[in-house]
Amino acid sequence: MAASDRTEPATPKRRQELRERGDVPKSRDLASVVAFLGIVFCLRSVGGGALDALTSAVRQALSTTHERTLDQHALLVQGSQAGMVVLRVVGPIVAVALLLGMAASIAQTGWLFSPKALRPEFSRLNPLPNLKRFVSAMGLIETAKAFLKILIVSYVAAVQISDASPRLLQAIRMDVVPAMGVVGEILYGLAIRIGLLLLVLSAVDFLVQRWQFEKQSRMSKQEVKDEAKQQDASPLVKSRIRARQRQLARRRMLEEVPRADVVITNPTHFAVALRYDPSEMAAPRLVAKGVDVVAERIRAIAREHDVPIVENPPLARGLFRRVEIGSEVPGEFYAAVAEVLAYVYQISRRRRAYATP
Repeated sequence: MAASDRTEPATPKRRQELRERGDVPKSRDLASVVAFLGIVFCLRSVGGGALDALTSAVRQALSTTHERTLDQHALLVQGSQAGMVVLRVVGPIVAVALLLGMAASIAQTGWLFSPKALRPEFSRLNPLPNLKRFVSAMGLIETAKAFLKILIVSYVAAVQISDASPRLLQAIRMDVVPAMGVVGEILYGLAIRIGLLLLVLSAVDFLVQRWQFEKQSRMSKQEVKDEAKQQDASPLVKSRIRARQRQLARRRMLEEVPRADVVITNPTHFAVALRYDPSEMAAPRLVAKGVDVVAERIRAIAREHDVPIVENPPLARGLFRRVEIGSEVPGEFYAAVAEVLAYVYQISRRRRAYATP
């Protein structure tokens, strides 16, 4: 499909598919540059203490070497002690670099775990497609960007070293420790300038990558229409969904029957359940209704929970056809419903009177 046909932005479904494949806009160098700057700042902060710790460990090891027999056990002890010192010194710096690199990656792509991107693709081992990718327009652009970064970094390094050349000449005449301090200051300034420059270039590269991603992920109008059709469920699935919804609604309706005050029947075909609470309702409310099988189920639940059942075919049919579940009884049925409720309440009072000793 021609690129000119892809005029529509990617849909959320298309973006999710690309994300599952690990295809997200990001700069490959941004995380590395952030980690590099973290290492530089850590060395600036704890470099002196780290150097003192390493120097002290080396001096202690050398001072006690002549007192010990250099057998295998002694070498293992010395090696383990040196490893612990290096771990205490280098470990925090490496941890900071890893955390900063992860934070930079998450800032670009968010939390992303793509199993599809981890699957091995043996086609990548074929040198011919890789060679074509290298000589493609995108490959040439990436190569040009790499050379441009090298030239810029080399220029900045050359300018920095040229400006610091008088201090380097003075450091030659100093003792070792002061000279190392001067060289360290110069290297720190050089690393900060290079790191900040690479950080700016990486941020620009991220914006370019994002623009290219939006451009390459565009869809044609036909693809958008096809995706919309695929998302629409088939008639069979829709009918099953509606049947499931009706089943859930029927179940909730039948759960209201035990709380009803009366069930009015046809007596066999129709059944409606009414509930009336003067403190909550302005008029009696229809809580359940059904025909044939559902009507029989309503009657069975009513008998099971001692809900009165009254036969009134005209009222049952009228309420069934005119009143929806959860709605109050309209005014045209007030008189008939009031008569039924009065009859039910009278029976209930008589039952309570007979049950009282």
